[in-house]
Amino acid sequence: MAHLNGHSVDNPPKEKPRTHLTDVGERELYFKGLEIYERDGFCSTCHQRDGKGLTASGFPPLAGTKWVLGNEDRLIKLALKGLMGPIEVLGKQYPGQVPMTPYEGLLSDEEMAAVLTYVRNSFGNVASAITPEKVKSVRALTDSKSGFYSPEELLKQHPHEDIVQ
Repeated sequence: MAHLNGHSVDNPPKEKPRTHLTDVGERELYFKGLEIYERDGFCSTCHQRDGKGLTASGFPPLAGTKWVLGNEDRLIKLALKGLMGPIEVLGKQYPGQVPMTPYEGLLSDEEMAAVLTYVRNSFGNVASAITPEKVKSVRALTDSKSGFYSPEELLKQHPHEDIVQ
């Protein structure tokens, strides 16, 4: 059947994920974000396709976390500049010895908005979309910062808030 449908037996066609986002622009961002998330060497490499991370390797989950679902500025800063240092995610400590890649030089404002919108609305997450304009403004605010953010530094600027899903 796979051959007749033009698919490899080893590589069945991927089912397009569903999203609760109804705005056409937000849906476009979401699906563009999925493509970016799954690129080799990007998000899914460490956080996995299911967003559950690789706990044994020190890569935290993205599903249901305040880091993803909370303050947009904090998440954008983290993705732009990267993150290094001990972090607590969903009650578990991660040593943070392997830094999160800073994507500011790898992704445009639209691409960054797309992948963050995807992450905030996948793996059971439900949150607002992030706009390219929001990424652009945060990028401008952080332009003079060099080096990685630490979790402590980001939480000082943007403390965790209660998340209601």
